[in-house]
Amino acid sequence: MRSLAEMTAARVSICTKEILTSTEAAQYMGVALSYLYKLTMRREIPHYKPTGKMVFFRRDELEQWLQNNRIMTQDEAKAAALPNAKRRGL
Repeated sequence: MRSLAEMTAARVSICTKEILTSTEAAQYMGVALSYLYKLTMRREIPHYKPTGKMVFFRRDELEQWLQNNRIMTQDEAKAAALPNAKRRGL
């Protein structure tokens, strides 16, 4: 069994490495490895296969992918809708 120090070191390593393995990428993103494989098979997430077999991910690209499709808060949605309502005379 791994010690707390070893687990903490592993997590810090994942957060500082530029290139991640599939297992590290899944841990970093907080998703199941099977879901990450599904995303790669569908080509929905950027990844690299330098040898044609092993899959690698750039941490900065994962962060960017995770931040896609941001959902606005209710206040942001209201503020965005207000100019449209004024133009229409509502």
